[in-house]
Amino acid sequence: MDAKSIVTMVILAAAAHWAGPQTLADALPSEEAVPPAAASASAAKPATATDQRQQTPPRQVEPEAASLMLGEQTKVVDRQAKPADQAEPRHEQAEDHQVNVSKHGSVELHVVNKSLGTVLRLLSLEGRRNIIATPAVTGSVTADLYDVSFEEALEAILVSNQCGYRLRGNFIYVYTNEELARMVDESSPPQLRIIRLYYITSEQASAAIEPLLSEAGTVVVSPASELGIAPGADSAGGNASATHDYLVVRDFPERLDQIEKTINLLDIKPQQVLVEATIFRATLNDNNALGIDFTLLGGVDLEMLGSTSMGITSVQTGALPTDRFEEFNSVLTTDFADSVPNGGVTFGVIKDHVGVFLRALEQVTDTTLLANPKILCLNKQKGQVIVGRRDGYLTTTVTETQAIQTVEFLETGTQLIFRPFIGKNGVVRMELHPEDSIGGLTAANLPFETTTEVTTNVQCRDGQTILIGGLFREVTNNSRGQIPLMGDLPWVGDLFRSRSDITQWEEVIILLTVHLVKDEDAYAQESEEQMENMQRARVGLRQGMMWHGRERLSQSHYREAIEHYSEGRTRRALWDLRMSLHNNPRLLPAIQLREEILQKREWDDPGSVTDAFTWRVIRQQIAPGQRPSRFDRPSPPPQDGDSAPENAEPAS
Repeated sequence: MDAKSIVTMVILAAAAHWAGPQTLADALPSEEAVPPAAASASAAKPATATDQRQQTPPRQVEPEAASLMLGEQTKVVDRQAKPADQAEPRHEQAEDHQVNVSKHGSVELHVVNKSLGTVLRLLSLEGRRNIIATPAVTGSVTADLYDVSFEEALEAILVSNQCGYRLRGNFIYVYTNEELARMVDESSPPQLRIIRLYYITSEQASAAIEPLLSEAGTVVVSPASELGIAPGADSAGGNASATHDYLVVRDFPERLDQIEKTINLLDIKPQQVLVEATIFRATLNDNNALGIDFTLLGGVDLEMLGSTSMGITSVQTGALPTDRFEEFNSVLTTDFADSVPNGGVTFGVIKDHVGVFLRALEQVTDTTLLANPKILCLNKQKGQVIVGRRDGYLTTTVTETQAIQTVEFLETGTQLIFRPFIGKNGVVRMELHPEDSIGGLTAANLPFETTTEVTTNVQCRDGQTILIGGLFREVTNNSRGQIPLMGDLPWVGDLFRSRSDITQWEEVIILLTVHLVKDEDAYAQESEEQMENMQRARVGLRQGMMWHGRERLSQSHYREAIEHYSEGRTRRALWDLRMSLHNNPRLLPAIQLREEILQKREWDDPGSVTDAFTWRVIRQQIAPGQRPSRFDRPSPPPQDGDSAPENAEPAS
């Protein structure tokens, strides 16, 4: 046996040891593969028992692949050879799907519409990695990858098929995304968490977190609070919850953390808007009137008729004597001065048969109304302010069987109704309805109203003042009364007519200013200053009252008592306090100052059985040594079971 034959046998023995005893027969080369020298040597050697055993036909084994490490090359051998007509050339398989892993770990992959399981198997074989996929992992892969890491290649083909993997030791487990999510949920049991809400309602928060719950997640909301403020004694809240709104959420910890983070972003303090509306109304009425009355008598005079006159501003003729009916008598009179309103100037002349009266009036009424309501309101909430009056009137509803009367009210004055919507960059959208009206009830108890109102939806910036409505109206009325023909005469026509010129001019302007409350501390300081100003106005009104009133005398003595006490004159301070309380026994600051000076309180038993009973019950629930006296009155003597105080004097 030459050296070449020996090398061949060593290689075959190594292959048999690597593949196992069942594949040894498959690993032995055929006669065509044995070198000629070895074949001749074998033929020359007599056959032995061992040779006979080697010549037995090989056993049939299950088809599976085995790797034979020959040098640095990797060869995949199929234990069950395919027929010659079914065998595919090796270069055609490489063109269809090729996976190569270099010794540095870089992967080059070329596959076209191959199943995901096949590509994972190729990566496992070429990369010598332990990859195990669940039965739910399916899909197809078409990709060309160059010089990527094994992890990058694995992730690329899995992401495109909605799959992922987990590393556990030396194994790579491949799952679908649904299986991974289920594994995450099952890794920790559901937990219960209470989330308190401060600015949004539980219904709003529940609707926001509904998409974030898992299949096993549940949420319970707190009871809804009552809406509106309806007057009356029918409901005072009852057993309604008086705490903040809350959510009781049961889910996995990861979901709970995400839900709580979402609610923290939503449950934020809302912004506030200060709305100031200015309603300006100016009315001008210009009334010019002129009237001339005269009375001309013929055949008789004013005295004969028994005429009377009130201050020579008019004349009233009396009855015509009966003996004058046979004579010629005449009269000419006009009645234009009565159309002139009272006021102005009146000129009259009375003489024998003539009475002439002239009345002239120019009346100008200038009225200016300025209303300036202000109100603070939360974002998206309705705000309403009314400064005016309500006039009640009856309405009757008549049916076939009865008549029902109800009382309704007519609201007049200045009203402002709005709803703000705060946007970005200080922009505020406003739904507005400012109104200024006057009205009342007629003699028939029917309402009437004259109103100026605007309903609009506007947008403005923080701090801007905009004009949202305006009205200008002018009405001119010229009226004339005259004697036909004579009133049209030039120069003297004014003696036989009266004129009245009325001009009504009205202008209404509505302005709006919106302020976003950004610095609440500054707003609170401004509110404090406004309250101080109101106190100053109140004090000014009180000081304007007559000095000898009881209230003013009490305040005066109290001020003097403070001054005496600050300078150490206690006796004079007590005298002034007594005088102050004599005029106003309920002046609380004076009572407190007197107690501070005397170091004791004045007390008086109310004589109430219920009050005394309640106080005794309260004292019995307090330890004997800690029972206080009631409003500094003398303590009662100790009862049975009570220990007397250390400083108590013995009972006489």
